Amino acid sequence: MKRYFILVVLSLFLLAGCELLSPNYDYEINLLNIALDYQNTDISSLYGTLNDSKELEKTIRLICSEQEINYTNFSYHQEGIKHDSATVNDLNYPSKTNILSALEKLSTISHDNSINIIYYSGHANQNGSWLLATTDTLSTEYGTSFSSNGLVNEEQLLSVDEIYNSLVEVKGKVVIIVDSCYSGNFYKDSAYSLSDEKFNFIDAYNKFISTNEETNDIYILVATEKDNKSYEPSSLYNSRIHGYFTKALLEGLGWCDGEKGVLSTTIDEYYIDEDGIQGELSNGVPPAAKNNIVSIDSLVSYIKSNQEIAQNSNNYDVYHQYPQVSGGRFDLVLFRY
Repeated sequence: MKRYFILVVLSLFLLAGCELLSPNYDYEINLLNIALDYQNTDISSLYGTLNDSKELEKTIRLICSEQEINYTNFSYHQEGIKHDSATVNDLNYPSKTNILSALEKLSTISHDNSINIIYYSGHANQNGSWLLATTDTLSTEYGTSFSSNGLVNEEQLLSVDEIYNSLVEVKGKVVIIVDSCYSGNFYKDSAYSLSDEKFNFIDAYNKFISTNEETNDIYILVATEKDNKSYEPSSLYNSRIHGYFTKALLEGLGWCDGEKGVLSTTIDEYYIDEDGIQGELSNGVPPAAKNNIVSIDSLVSYIKSNQEIAQNSNNYDVYHQYPQVSGGRFDLVLFRY
């Protein structure tokens, strides 16, 4: 009888188009948006992170406006060389204290129908901890990010466990998107995705009926594996820098900045809006949509097919990064067209 019941449930999955999609017909989106260029510290600078973050925020904001989705944004940016007291005490400066406060704030503003997107673009150490902004105001040229033993200051590192612990009281769905080295540390091997080669329907059924799945409402989309780096192209040869992962993510959502990419011919190459952001949202159904739906899995499928860096190491590609995804109920609808 149990076997018959399982087959009935699985047949319903098949009739639904082989997709387990979490419904969210009436929902809101909250975005916690974090990026650093590290120019105010003695860590190596990044040149695409702020482009990534600002353009992703604008993309999501414009889509929500078009689709009349309630939208709230909290952006925390470290940009440029300033590290004086006014800079590091700014409430929107991405120090560890401020980011922990922002995560706590998500628990107060979120609702059961919320999709809470947390995006990070910056450095991370080998266990996946985010390297947040320096609060050193004593050094004259750069704020230091290193302690006397040569290691990164602990007060700048926000660990994966600290992030997960901060999400316990957040209501609704949580989507964590990370474009950093070693971001695969967020990925839980026990959680399957429709785009994952390990996926099968028996596993799907067992997970679907589980009542104690820890990651039931947390969805992870990360740039690379837990033991690998993520990359951005050289600033010497590119006029507009993005991380390879976020570049493909933006294109999948329909954003075009006029540079090389599948949507590059849709706008003038040098189009810069009055907000200083180069690019615009293209009209129509975005490239990552499947059956007029943009979901977590459709995004990662698009990224894997379109990122401008190899997914796997071979004799010709020294650098590579393999995007990873995991989800509570396998997939989550973000936008419908």
